[in-house]
Amino acid sequence: MKQPIMHLGLLLLTMVVSVNARADSDHLLLPQDPAWITGKLVTGFTYHILPVDEQSDRIQLYLRVKAGSVQETDQQKGYAHLLEHMAFNGTKHFPKNEIIRLFEQAGLEFGRDLNAFTSFENTVYQLSIPEGNEQLLKKVLQYLADISYQINLEQDEIAKEIGVVQGEIYARANLIDNPYIAYMENFGEGTKYQYQKITGTVNSIKKATHKGLKAYYDSWYHPTNMELLIVGNVKEKTTVKFIKEQFSDFKGYRQLELKQPPHLPTFKQTPFTVFSSQIKEETSSLVFNLSDYQYKTYQDDYHNRLVNFLNQLINHRLTRSNELLKTPYKYAYSYLGTPNDAGNKWVYSLGVGHDNFYKNRSGAIKFLATEVARLHQYGFTNEEFELQKNLLSAQIIKSNVDYKNQKSVDIINRALDSLIHNKVNVSPSLDNTLAKKFLAEIRLDEINNFTSEVLVNPQFSAFYTKGAGAPDTDKIIADIQQILLTKQSLPNGSLVTESKALIVNLPSLGKIVKSSDHPKYNMQELHLDNGVAVLLQPDASADGKVYLEFSAPGGITILDPKYRAAAVALTDIYFNSGLSGMTNQQTTQLFQLNNTQLIPYISNTTQGFTIETVADNLDFAMSSIYAAMLNGEIDDTVFHHVKQSMIQWTRNNDPNFESVTKGDLFSHNPYEGKLSLKQLYDLDKDKVKTVYKRLFGHANGYKLTVIGDFEPLKAKALIEKYIGSLPEGKKHQYTTKKQPVLNKKVSLKRGINKLDRADLVFNFIFEATEPNIKDIYASDLISRILQRKMLTYVREELSLTYSPNAWCGSATPGSNYARCQINVVTDKKDAKKGIEAVEYALADLYKTGVPQFELDEHKKALVLAMLDNDKLPKDRAWFVHRDFINGFPIGAVLEPQTVVDEIDKAYIDSLINHYLKNAGQVTLTVLP
Repeated sequence: MKQPIMHLGLLLLTMVVSVNARADSDHLLLPQDPAWITGKLVTGFTYHILPVDEQSDRIQLYLRVKAGSVQETDQQKGYAHLLEHMAFNGTKHFPKNEIIRLFEQAGLEFGRDLNAFTSFENTVYQLSIPEGNEQLLKKVLQYLADISYQINLEQDEIAKEIGVVQGEIYARANLIDNPYIAYMENFGEGTKYQYQKITGTVNSIKKATHKGLKAYYDSWYHPTNMELLIVGNVKEKTTVKFIKEQFSDFKGYRQLELKQPPHLPTFKQTPFTVFSSQIKEETSSLVFNLSDYQYKTYQDDYHNRLVNFLNQLINHRLTRSNELLKTPYKYAYSYLGTPNDAGNKWVYSLGVGHDNFYKNRSGAIKFLATEVARLHQYGFTNEEFELQKNLLSAQIIKSNVDYKNQKSVDIINRALDSLIHNKVNVSPSLDNTLAKKFLAEIRLDEINNFTSEVLVNPQFSAFYTKGAGAPDTDKIIADIQQILLTKQSLPNGSLVTESKALIVNLPSLGKIVKSSDHPKYNMQELHLDNGVAVLLQPDASADGKVYLEFSAPGGITILDPKYRAAAVALTDIYFNSGLSGMTNQQTTQLFQLNNTQLIPYISNTTQGFTIETVADNLDFAMSSIYAAMLNGEIDDTVFHHVKQSMIQWTRNNDPNFESVTKGDLFSHNPYEGKLSLKQLYDLDKDKVKTVYKRLFGHANGYKLTVIGDFEPLKAKALIEKYIGSLPEGKKHQYTTKKQPVLNKKVSLKRGINKLDRADLVFNFIFEATEPNIKDIYASDLISRILQRKMLTYVREELSLTYSPNAWCGSATPGSNYARCQINVVTDKKDAKKGIEAVEYALADLYKTGVPQFELDEHKKALVLAMLDNDKLPKDRAWFVHRDFINGFPIGAVLEPQTVVDEIDKAYIDSLINHYLKNAGQVTLTVLP
């Protein structure tokens, strides 16, 4: 008897020592990622550099100013944001728009490679340049130094930019109707932490002066209040040398003392309901406040992982409990988020999406309160706990692979987030170690105790469609409190249902009947006996990831128009119903356990799947394609909710710019424009099943592209096993039907704008020839030409709008028409002036064509952008597959310079005439 007692004593002693050791280590500070190089100049200016050679071959440079809209005085509303604009409007060494010209000459783009943002407490300037060009790096650092203390703030330049910023305010005028923004506006009510205050008002910006703007500039753009981040393949010594050369003279001219920002708003627990025409899908929620987010110590890390783990448990419980209801809601969820972009506020938001009927609103809140009461009274089961541990284990594996595939922009954004929220930026290896440690230590009783601590004092929050009756919030709160105090029973049914196999029995394997190599691109082309063509490109740079595209010609336009509504609804119905006899939740957790994502789509001319997986789960990814093609089912509840959502959306959707112009653009085209209520009411399950079988029930004509870190022989075996086993059927092809297109100019004016602004929309539609890769690139060039024309004339010269948008599409197989569009948002009084400005710019373009030097710059930028895409396996998979399914030469997309060299000024000018001047055109002016 003595020996077991002695062992028990040793065990207890070991446990005590272990617990004490953990308690001591919990308070230790987490170490910053040692790969980062941090330095400080004598002026107090700080820099952070991470030399890293990653896939994108890009260098990212961010200049952070620790000041935003909350640092403004009452006389400076919007000045932080206006100052950001002025930085692109001219500095000492880069007057006017010289920095934009520098970027364009280097083949870079304003907006993509040169950008900035202003928030409550930060202003951040973001630049992206290709690696291997030290002179460009030095120039860019000189520009960032200029931003720090040498922005041109002359009154005439400020006056010019005022109109542009006012245009942005008009463009963003609808933010207050966005449910998320509305919630945050309520959260920050009475403080400076409201979105509408970041940009200021039209009147406050109108009053901006050199003196006022300089006062803000000198106060906050100070070396001790700024820091520089650089990530990419850079040389440490050279980069530090450049920083010292450019920033040593930056000493600051502070006029006002640096002061702490206003106190952050506290969490509100009063009921909050939003009614808005923008809300098309109603939700009711219970929101629970959490302790502020911190990330300094090992204890913080454990606590934050606990918060995330509990959120996943709640999410699973709500989803499963909803499945067990006799009449389930559309969905139930738990969301972990920050109700404000400033500070570190955290909340759990438990919500239910439902139809807009009163009984659903009241029932949804009772459902949520009941589940919270159950969690307080019974906690989670061991089965739920073990399932989430398994899912977390799979997530850790995926995170390791994702870390290896991080691009420079991902790395710098993570570092910026850490700086903004005052948290430690740990290394990926330490993060992996801490994740495994948490998984090993977390206990069910710890989870249940934490649940009881945090799921208290809920705030009722709801987003309802406009016109819905106001809820009796006093009664709702009383009902919630009563339910929380009432003894609940356990749900009827298992809270955990194990996932099944995606495929039970496979027919005989398919065969590869033809194979050809494309050694220049390290590609192999295969043809299976069921009509599927495959393109393989193994790429070790994907480092554990594999990307697949599987699609076929056809799409909605090969169907009788009566099936259009069924085709639009199909992916939502089938792939929210689950696969292979499993519920949606079972299917979802099976995909999570296998670190695979499958996204279905149907367009007018194609249908298929985009798949992303880790190399070790390529077998599962291939089997998921087979299951998605043949083992889809329709859940009655899902069908009902999708149909009702589409009806509700259509009924509540006010006339918009697209629906107004499409009536003229596609007056006789049954495959374009808004679905009618009759089409939606006529939607039934038989039609959906017919479309599913027609588009996905057989494989002949489908094409599969596989790019990533895989072994070709193994991939071929899996392709024969799963893809080759799909039934052959009739070959999928593009339609040869031609639809009529508008061939005249139409001007429309509508008073349907609910915002106090003017929206100007120019739509062009033209009949297209058989598509080719040259025209696809040429269309991209025309988009760039139009965008710069609108920015240069409409925005810069006339200051009419913040950011006009322009794009041109190219012809696609299966469609005989394509479109271009220009959008301008401006003050309602400037509507006529805006129309005239765009028409003048277009007339000038028709008359002279694109200048040769500008075309050369756009061609350089396009080639650089395509080469950037080609470096990244995920993007490359999409582009390679696009060309594969369109029948373009294999590897053509990887030779952008060759294609672009074929496009000269005469060719572009002729296309501009065809796409724009001679095209059908609808010009729409939308006023309040």
